[in-house]
Amino acid sequence: MLNIIAFFLGILTGQILPTIPNLIWLIPLISTLIVFIIFPRFRLFFAFLLGLLWVIWRADMILMQKLPTELENKEIQLIGTIIDLPKYNSKSWQFNFKPMPSKKWSNPGNIRLKWYTHSEIELRPGQLWKLTLRLRPVRTTLNPNIFDYSKWLYQIRILTTGSVRTKAKQHLLKPASSFNIDNLRYSLAQSIKTSLNEAKMQGIIIALAIGNKQWISQPQKTVLQHTGTAHLIAISGLHLGLIAWFSYWLALHFWSCMGRMVLWLPAPQFAALFSLFMTFLYALLAGFSISTQRAFIMIMVVIVGQFFFRKIAISRLLATALLLVLLWDPLAVLTAGFWLSFGAVIAIAYVLSNETNFNISPFAKWGINIWKTQWAVTLGLLVMLLSIFGYISLVSPVANLIAIPWVSFIVVPFSLLGSLSLIIFPEFAHYLFGIANYVLDMLWVSLNYLAQLEWSTLTLATPPLWAKIVAFIGIIILLLPRGFPAKWLGIIWLLPLFFTPIAQINRGHIWFSLLDVGQGLATLIQTQHHVLLYDTGTQFYTRSVVIPFLQAQAIKKIDILVISHDDKDHSGGLKDIIQHFAVEKILTSIKNTKYSNTWSCKIGQYWQWDNIDFQVLHPVTNYNADDNNLSCVVKINSQNASILLTGDIEKKAEYYLATHHPEKLKADILVVPHHGSMTSSTYTFINLVQPKIALFSAGYYNRFGHPRKEIVQRYLKHKSKVWNTAQTGMIQFKLSQSGISEPYLARKELSRYWHQ
Repeated sequence: MLNIIAFFLGILTGQILPTIPNLIWLIPLISTLIVFIIFPRFRLFFAFLLGLLWVIWRADMILMQKLPTELENKEIQLIGTIIDLPKYNSKSWQFNFKPMPSKKWSNPGNIRLKWYTHSEIELRPGQLWKLTLRLRPVRTTLNPNIFDYSKWLYQIRILTTGSVRTKAKQHLLKPASSFNIDNLRYSLAQSIKTSLNEAKMQGIIIALAIGNKQWISQPQKTVLQHTGTAHLIAISGLHLGLIAWFSYWLALHFWSCMGRMVLWLPAPQFAALFSLFMTFLYALLAGFSISTQRAFIMIMVVIVGQFFFRKIAISRLLATALLLVLLWDPLAVLTAGFWLSFGAVIAIAYVLSNETNFNISPFAKWGINIWKTQWAVTLGLLVMLLSIFGYISLVSPVANLIAIPWVSFIVVPFSLLGSLSLIIFPEFAHYLFGIANYVLDMLWVSLNYLAQLEWSTLTLATPPLWAKIVAFIGIIILLLPRGFPAKWLGIIWLLPLFFTPIAQINRGHIWFSLLDVGQGLATLIQTQHHVLLYDTGTQFYTRSVVIPFLQAQAIKKIDILVISHDDKDHSGGLKDIIQHFAVEKILTSIKNTKYSNTWSCKIGQYWQWDNIDFQVLHPVTNYNADDNNLSCVVKINSQNASILLTGDIEKKAEYYLATHHPEKLKADILVVPHHGSMTSSTYTFINLVQPKIALFSAGYYNRFGHPRKEIVQRYLKHKSKVWNTAQTGMIQFKLSQSGISEPYLARKELSRYWHQ
């Protein structure tokens, strides 16, 4: 067991490497490995190095499939197969594509594609297409304490994204096979949708049947997350266990009636084999996710033990499952599902193994075990959930107490029976799905009520590593068996998780953060006691980057929200910001906003926070211009440094500022106007600002070509230091009495070998 843990630690070490070592560096590692084989006393080091080598080798094999540089952002024709389940929204298909090797790309990897087309074209898993594509390497936004989308894509072996060219003719070369497992899953999903006739709960029923969550609506996902019941929708040990138990019970009674056949193969052994076969089919139907892999392996080990009449300890079960999952996919440790799945089982096993014997009825014992299991999962996953999602569900124990029996013993069985009945009795399947939908509707009343409570979740700043380790010790203490002395001390060990002091900003200092929000803008200004957010980016990036980043900083109130102008890449997340944070004042050039605390942005506005001066330089009242040139221009001055935020102003507004307020434009840090387009950054404007630092907020390979090379050269000729979020990720400076700090560049600080 210790060897497996050492192997696991070796894999973890490999996953935090900033770069994959050159193959020449593997020679001393392999030599060391041979030495450890010769000397058994070093077997733990051997297991550790073996895990490290295993992940390095697998990573090197995957990275060899990346897009050749000469094909980046170029049109190319590829023949390949649609894999996994495609997703269609109102305008486009999103799907994964496995191309065949070609002369231009001899070792292609999986590609994630978007195809803007009408809904008459139906994509299905297993179809063979000849497509004209424009491709680019994966280069997602990167911000600290935010979900790393590029890591998630890498874990599913996707290093390239792209789009299908709408003007080119695409060719379907071969339809999907009826025996393709993903095509069967997709067909089942469509059949369930038809049977339920667009019922509200159809997405959840589909997820329980085939393990794909794309049809669950965003409001439903929010309710599941806020109530801590999202794990019930993931096909894991609970669901596979039900299938294994029911199929074992059915086969045992069936084979017991087979007369002489029992002499050839005893009923328990036949039942074990049948149960394993049915569990495997369900795991296959569920797409073999990480949690499904772990659950299937554990059930397989139990069933094999049953076949040979052996009882296997839970510790060996977990260790075997861990080893086989890591051998199958060492990248599994990059997923939240891996940690939550194994964490939940370890917590349950730890609590139930400490069970004391009481003279109570079996029913009472079952009830106590259910409560202990719920308590173990809630407390055991506390640190993981906080680290992954940034908040804790306070209503989770109550929600799960209600939801677990409803989903496990009613919804799941009826959903699975309905899926089986679709083949033979589709009319009967309709009634079974209807019952599952009705039960979910009833359950949803309670879950929705709990999710809407103001105190349903507790959002905390991201705790440091030491606080997480200390909290884990506290959890172990609290989960000790009843009667263990001084268990209450575990609460003290948990306190750093909630009360770790956040880094404080001194009076007169500024923390400036230019978030990486793709082709858009979102800038955070923090003083000692106040927060200003300048623009929100698009709605997508507001939800995926801006809001999580603010929550990770324990920010609950925004004193002033500046919306520079009415372009979606600057104002798209206004509504979401207001829903998630207390916004005291909105300052914007947008006319007729529906929010009462909105003030028109205009020249002359001035305020001071914590010895930091803020002033609006533009626009003037009744200024006649388009949206871009109406952008709010805000100047921020500390004792020793200054910042100029310019939105999307163009030459017209720059000329006005240069003519009327040339003395106010000089700034140390400039967020370059209009993402570095050719319509802005005139020589006159740059000469007046004299920026020491010029920052571009732009998307990687954006369709506008921002920032333009000519504009970047203008700032470089002025001897400005230039950074672009597309290349660096989030950029942060700290302005203090000693001046401007060295920049925090997220892509440098958070660098991992899968970042391209």
